[in-house]
Amino acid sequence: MALGRAAGLDAAHARLGLTGTEGGDGPRWGLTRTTVADQLLLLRQVFGAPADSELTAASRAYVRQLMEQVVPEQAWGVPVVADAPPPGGAAWAVKNGWVPRDATGLWVVNSIGRVTVGGRDLLVAALSDGNPSRARGVALVEAAVRAAVSAFTGDGRRGGRAPVRRPG
Repeated sequence: MALGRAAGLDAAHARLGLTGTEGGDGPRWGLTRTTVADQLLLLRQVFGAPADSELTAASRAYVRQLMEQVVPEQAWGVPVVADAPPPGGAAWAVKNGWVPRDATGLWVVNSIGRVTVGGRDLLVAALSDGNPSRARGVALVEAAVRAAVSAFTGDGRRGGRAPVRRPG
């Protein structure tokens, strides 16, 4: 499916109400600039009330499925604070992004998603830039996720990785 590069992506952002997000130049949508507020708005489009979403039910279900079934190597970031998954369900859904900047060699590392903590579903976005390595960026993002979730739940989770639910 062709979206229309940055201009098409920007049109989709406008339709979804993402005012602080701008598509990257050329074919690399991964160079899009965004804000935490916009990423939370995007998550609401996927996980919020259907009546409040610009997305079709089929689109919402497809995105949720992809985010709930990432490969184990990409189950970092938001899932770090998740409850154990319920039988037949998912305690988290995540979309991570990472890229080294060509000019500096420093890494952009991001994690957004939905996480169930203490029986509550929370939408979380953690964005970082200027990391000396991908691993340091992942550690920073996970620390930010822990702090954000702790601020809302008060449980101060500091544990390790969430259990990974394997697809299938």
